[in-house]
Amino acid sequence: MRTGLLAIATAVVAAVLTGCFTDLTSPAGDESLPPPNADPQAGCALSCHGTDTSNAPPKSVAGATETTSVAVGAHQQHLSVASTWHRQVACADCHVVPAEVGSPGHLDGDGKAEVTFSMVAGPGAAWNGTTCTTRCHGSTAIGGAQATPTWTRVDGSQATCGSCHGVPPPAPHPADNKCASCHPTMEEGSMTFRDPASHINGVVDVVGAGATGGCTTCHGSTTSAPPKDLLGNTAPTGRGVGAHTAHLATSTWHRAMPCSSCHVVPTTVDAPGHRDGDNVAEVKFDTLNPAGTYAAGTCSNLYCHGTGRGNVGTASWITPGALACTSCHSVDGTNMSGDHRLHIGRNVRCSQCHGTVVDANRNIINANLHVNGVHEVKMANGTFDPATRRCTNTGCHGTETW
Repeated sequence: MRTGLLAIATAVVAAVLTGCFTDLTSPAGDESLPPPNADPQAGCALSCHGTDTSNAPPKSVAGATETTSVAVGAHQQHLSVASTWHRQVACADCHVVPAEVGSPGHLDGDGKAEVTFSMVAGPGAAWNGTTCTTRCHGSTAIGGAQATPTWTRVDGSQATCGSCHGVPPPAPHPADNKCASCHPTMEEGSMTFRDPASHINGVVDVVGAGATGGCTTCHGSTTSAPPKDLLGNTAPTGRGVGAHTAHLATSTWHRAMPCSSCHVVPTTVDAPGHRDGDNVAEVKFDTLNPAGTYAAGTCSNLYCHGTGRGNVGTASWITPGALACTSCHSVDGTNMSGDHRLHIGRNVRCSQCHGTVVDANRNIINANLHVNGVHEVKMANGTFDPATRRCTNTGCHGTETW
């Protein structure tokens, strides 16, 4: 009997000592729940290049982190999953992505990532070690002021509308800077994109002037989104109005939500499914909410209003009022993934693991990185590997599985 009790006691002590960061209140199996967007660094070794939030530099193979290094440059500006003005650029648009670490041309001894453009870059696309000449960045022939951008300049001066093409481009383009008149994926009266994925995608979305009918003729006011709706309603308690403004306005705490986040943006007034007689704007969520549904003023099965553990969020479309942190997820770790509850219970601040997103007072410091479908883990020390869900060399507890 004594032997049995001793064995049990020894096992309990061993479990406590070796699993000091195991959250016994965390539901089993939640570690396998992925975010809607694939973690961009999954599959590559962080010890070689990249960091917690991307397998692209910084850091480079040589350890460089400054954007003035050719090996770092504008990688992160291209790979943003929350761009408001262009399609998401993939690694494969500029490189041959190795299937495995030993793939031909990967570890070839020169310490360089060879540039091989995809078809979206256009015929004759070239990289000379300093600048790119690609269809993505336009040309001087269509009025582009920065058509061959310097890779290591990331101050935003090469990413304005006039950088790639004129505003408007020279003749024979019409001398009209109201882009939405002919480009139906643009917002009327502004340079805002209704569907960012349609910009720099290798396709020119153009229709005859006025072919969209002018979206605000039927709905919207300063933008194409209500208020007003098709019935003239302006109150957010109406289903046709709801929280459109709250989603589309520039936010200090979440990524931009273009029209294409929840609707198929029609390219003409008579596009299939647009004016179909029911006076209802069908809701079709994008990849951020792959299981999302809408019915009777309520959105369900959402990632964006959820806890971060899969598609579990629900939100009322017609209930006015600002949202707090606890509107989507707790701040004490309850029902959150992995060991959130244990860490927060030990006074670990959100900013200690999500330093690029939130500050020590739980204020969002980079709206584009919040509600973007990616695990944005950035610690002062150590790294997080989403493939193994392990934190390494953190300083607080070495290497542990989340």
